[in-house]
Amino acid sequence: MIRIALAAALFALSACDSKPLRDCEDCPALVLLKPGSFMRGSLESDPAADEAEFPRHEVRILRPFAMAATAVTVAEFAAFIAATSHTPENGCHTLTADGWRLDPEANWRNPGFPQGPSHPVVCLSWHDATAYAAWMSEKTGKNYRLPNEAEWEYAARGGTAGTNFWGEDDRLACDYANVNDLTAKNKVAKVAEPCTDGFLHTSPVASFRPNPAGLYDMVGNAWVWLSDCWLGDYKLGPRDGTPATAVNCQIRALRGGSWTDTPGPVRIAARESRLAGERLAIAGFRLARDAD
Repeated sequence: MIRIALAAALFALSACDSKPLRDCEDCPALVLLKPGSFMRGSLESDPAADEAEFPRHEVRILRPFAMAATAVTVAEFAAFIAATSHTPENGCHTLTADGWRLDPEANWRNPGFPQGPSHPVVCLSWHDATAYAAWMSEKTGKNYRLPNEAEWEYAARGGTAGTNFWGEDDRLACDYANVNDLTAKNKVAKVAEPCTDGFLHTSPVASFRPNPAGLYDMVGNAWVWLSDCWLGDYKLGPRDGTPATAVNCQIRALRGGSWTDTPGPVRIAARESRLAGERLAIAGFRLARDAD
């Protein structure tokens, strides 16, 4: 634990600025991060590891970048809808009494459970997320975009190297993340983290303690769409902090986990993939921006 705390403290000191910045009054708070490196992928000894998490390798982030301190909220996305002609389609995978089902009427305003303005917006496709990023770029003159997998994990780890940035004690999960907890165990899943976070579904962003970089909800609450094309495992992916690409990419990567994941996915290394047009009640997005 001492080594984890020291690494986290050093990472926090390496940030380009100790205070979040904003490009406009209603723009997201951003945390600037300096270049660095980390080990990506799981150890062969990790019983929860998926085949997509191998091989373990070093990734070098070669350029500074900024990461939004929180995921995009319902209120922020509503402002985008009001200002543009973008209209997300209905149809979202929601959790029902019979399990996960595609509800043709569900959408970001009605994801199958109640949400407030400060909750992370969900039931949006990768295309909806990139349209929002393009709007933010036009609005500010800065290059807003979805983070790539390397940037996301580098930021999520905050200088740590364990299962999660808070260490290996599962009981601490509810201090830092909205996960499938004991309250939700008998309602949405059969197994849970050994703690209580107070929320059955999504929670308002920044309801829990931040990671060492000052970022909230990097684990739990809602998975986030990333810019990368899904290549399966790490054999062919770039290792220089750039996104994975492919011709005519149809499947995109997501990271972070959500409010309803079983303990296995409540790990920074956990990965997910979906068709870019899919919408899920457990998936939203967060923005990144090129550093000036």
